[in-house]
Amino acid sequence: MHLQQVASHNLQSIARRYPILRQISPTAVLLIFFWVYAIHYGERLVSSNHVKSCNWGSWEKWPTSATPHHLVFIADPQLVDPHTYPGRPWPLSALTESYTDQYMARNFRLINEQLDPDSVVFLGDLLDGGREWSTSKARQLTAHQRKHLTDLGIKAPGTKRSVDTSLSFGQPKVTSDSPLSKRDEDPKAFVHGENGRWRKWGPAQWDHEYDRFGRIFSDPRQLYPRADREAHVASEVLTHPISVENGATEIRTEEYAISGGKTRRVITSLPGNHDLGFGPGVQLTVRDRHETHFGEGNRVDVFGNHTFVSIDAPSLAASSQFEPGGADSTEEQAEARKSIWQPTMSFMGSVQAPVAKATSDYLDDLFPDSRPDGRTLRHGTDSDNTKSGKRTSVQGQAQLPIILLSHVPLYRDPDTDCGRLRERGKAISIRGGYQYQNALTRSLSTKIAQQISIAGEIVHIFSGDDHDYCDVSHRWNLVTGNGKSRLQNIREITVKSFSWAMGVRKPGFLLVSLWNPVNDKGEAIGTAASTVQTHLCLLPDQLGIFLTYAQLAGLTLIILLIRAIVVAIRGSSTLDSEDEDPDIPSRLALIRSRSPDKQPVSLTNGFSTPNKSLSKSRQRAASTSLSSTPAQDSSHLSVQRSHNARTRSVSPYSPSPSNGLVEKAGLYPQVQWADPSDDEESNVGSVGDYGDGDSQGKWKRRPRKRSVARRAWGEFWRGLGVVGAGAGGWYVFMVRTG
Repeated sequence: MHLQQVASHNLQSIARRYPILRQISPTAVLLIFFWVYAIHYGERLVSSNHVKSCNWGSWEKWPTSATPHHLVFIADPQLVDPHTYPGRPWPLSALTESYTDQYMARNFRLINEQLDPDSVVFLGDLLDGGREWSTSKARQLTAHQRKHLTDLGIKAPGTKRSVDTSLSFGQPKVTSDSPLSKRDEDPKAFVHGENGRWRKWGPAQWDHEYDRFGRIFSDPRQLYPRADREAHVASEVLTHPISVENGATEIRTEEYAISGGKTRRVITSLPGNHDLGFGPGVQLTVRDRHETHFGEGNRVDVFGNHTFVSIDAPSLAASSQFEPGGADSTEEQAEARKSIWQPTMSFMGSVQAPVAKATSDYLDDLFPDSRPDGRTLRHGTDSDNTKSGKRTSVQGQAQLPIILLSHVPLYRDPDTDCGRLRERGKAISIRGGYQYQNALTRSLSTKIAQQISIAGEIVHIFSGDDHDYCDVSHRWNLVTGNGKSRLQNIREITVKSFSWAMGVRKPGFLLVSLWNPVNDKGEAIGTAASTVQTHLCLLPDQLGIFLTYAQLAGLTLIILLIRAIVVAIRGSSTLDSEDEDPDIPSRLALIRSRSPDKQPVSLTNGFSTPNKSLSKSRQRAASTSLSSTPAQDSSHLSVQRSHNARTRSVSPYSPSPSNGLVEKAGLYPQVQWADPSDDEESNVGSVGDYGDGDSQGKWKRRPRKRSVARRAWGEFWRGLGVVGAGAGGWYVFMVRTG
């Protein structure tokens, strides 16, 4: 009990010293703790739990001795920009951009930290408005540069070449002009889409989005969280003569080796329709800019004992797309757009050579001692294939299973069921519009499968673009790499969007486990039924988190309102220490008289303080002057007579407050203030006691009594301010730190 009193006294002393603490009630403290946990869960734990639940060991079904290659597919991040929600006002659009970036950055960092994949592959639509932002104008080569290129055998005399100054890293890329329908005079001229709607946004907007993408997905702190990585100079490389002629200042560059853990392979080159446009909407300058920054759209990569073939589907669709009315493009339309689809078509026609080379190089690195002559395999040349009028397989090449990557899904019959993991609807609708098409045409899809299968057996297809999950099987009669034709069922998975602003409540990414043990000739060891296993990993519902915050905010308002009403009703009769209103001023009183059982006090700077010596001297004086008074009345009359005697002895003109004439003349006596820091003992005979002696109460300032509604309203806003400051500060901290 004593400890409770001491603690209560200390708390009261602290509250007197810091008046702001009087506003903090136990209810507000409990609400602040509740909000701290809710925000921490919504901004940290929920994302970590989602990613952690996708641990590789929880769904892989390989033999215990297997060492699979772990790969992550990320589709359609589509960084939010002015093109995404053109009707949104500035504050809302800026918040949307900030929150989507933070959402993707947090989850991508958790993927690398908790799942530690070996490779990360993006399936296109890296930016949302990349196709709409103009490129810088190309400048003509100088006479000296043209002569230098001609001497090197790169440029034929008399032909025109341009250097695109919009390319990054300070080293322009030399490109050749190509004819383009509607741009015959200047094929490299950029044409603004949607009748120039995005004209005011130029190359600076694209550069800004490119930097944002790098901060989210390419920053070492994102790719290798909590890893101490260092770069060491490994070798020096001479700068290419063309770069020097084009203005490169460095004569030689340094190549670095990285220490501090494995190097994660990241591929971002696959283009989407939001990066380039679609079909005839693809502009050569936009495609050159994308390939220079992110890599070639048509490429071959080998990892996990599988060959990945990526194709530029948006450009290839210019040869065959859904025209108005539903029919495919005619031959005349395809010929007019040849400059767009020709590079991808040529890549697919000769895909055997890059696949064979990439596979051979990969096996040489995998078995350096067993393949001394691995790079001298005999290949059939393209000229031989062209003269014979048919496709032949590469003789002697080692073939690994092929995985085809395309941003746009391949054709499937309408209403084809996408499986139970799809969030919206049942199937991908087969339709198209401005700069998009939900699926490639039937004829183009069949051509892609036939040409890619020449280089090896296609075991899987991965795509994006739809933003939702879809799992279907294609059935084609294909000629495989050994020259035999057979009916194949090829599975295609369309990966969910990684962003929560792309129309799906639960974004996601795809985990792919690759295990294909081979020998030095690329032949499979064992009889595994499948070499690819996949798992869809869902991310938190960010919109649902915001709605939860809104519900908690409503509950908080109700609790604070109920408490304010209760405190206001209780305060109308009595005020406890928790609900005391600090805005009521201290009461003023006059020293008119005092109770006989009270001790006198002395005034120091307007405050009442006890004076025991003065009290004792006055008592002695009173007892001496009234010795003949009966004992039972001495305690009252002696003080009164002594006081009157002193009053009569003072001059009539004295300014003493106890002078009767001056008092009646209207002179205001000295006002005594109550010291809030005094305890009960020091306040004996203080303001309240002296004020009670005033029968009229004319000198006493009384606080105006407020209504219950007014008190409740003030108490509600004070509680809301305390809870809002605590919870809001914690939320800002959690958002700013990731």
